Amino acid sequence: MRYHVSLEAALPEALSNALFAPSRWLDDRVRAGGSRPLFRLAWPSSDEDPAQTPVVSRTPQPPQLQDLPSPLPKGQFLPSLAQQKLKPGAQRILLAGDSMMQGVAPLLMRDLARLHPDWEVHDLSRQSTGLTVRRYFDWPQRIVEEMDAKSLNLVVVFLGPNDPWDMVVDGQRHGFPSPGWALNYALRVDEVVAAAVERQVRVIWMGLPSMREGRVRDGAVLQNHIFHARAQNWGTDYLATEPLIGVLSEPFQKFKLGADGQPMNLRAEDGIHMTPSALRLVKQALLEHIQKAAQP
Repeated sequence: MRYHVSLEAALPEALSNALFAPSRWLDDRVRAGGSRPLFRLAWPSSDEDPAQTPVVSRTPQPPQLQDLPSPLPKGQFLPSLAQQKLKPGAQRILLAGDSMMQGVAPLLMRDLARLHPDWEVHDLSRQSTGLTVRRYFDWPQRIVEEMDAKSLNLVVVFLGPNDPWDMVVDGQRHGFPSPGWALNYALRVDEVVAAAVERQVRVIWMGLPSMREGRVRDGAVLQNHIFHARAQNWGTDYLATEPLIGVLSEPFQKFKLGADGQPMNLRAEDGIHMTPSALRLVKQALLEHIQKAAQP
């Protein structure tokens, strides 16, 4: 995995008109030239248990520029959200993401092919990609293209370690981390999720596990807040990997005890990628999440 240090990408000019199409009210407001409505990203406060935070059903709203979230107390993490059911019948699934997804996708595809021979699963994972650099690989645009070309039912996204660098949007640089960076990163997430909701395509956005290196770790903390908040806002799904691989609010650990009481090595030497043992844990959690969503 490489890190990008020069970001020259900019959001497309039509973003304000296309980003929030699922909301008729917002669409009408944008087309009428109204000002952008405001919405808080709903960061959990440091004194509340995120596992007890209720899912609030609301008309999807765009994110608002605000202060960055406070760190969660030690041992806490943002919980999974299971807010969608898959339509009955054969599923057409897209697996999208960077090298985090590249390790999980083949394992998941093998199991789904065995369990559901009539399902279509497409692997679009690409290493060294992310949401901050559009020139190299434009994830929002490509996912929308795939949704339309393949009539997808479900998109699963797992990415992030390449992203915690400055963003240049409309000629303005937003340093990482900053409220401006968080806002524009959330808008990139919304490009994907809004297009999916408009097409009635389900989305599972996977959170990042603990990371060893400081900037990547700080990025994962902020990115998980964004992924979770936007999933909660749109009524899509968020799958936490922290309880499986390592919690970001605790010190980084390469090993954890397995079910047999023996230590399992979960992380590669770079402190980012996962070993085969860890990939199997994530694959199993994702498989179970999809299987539950497919149940009547």
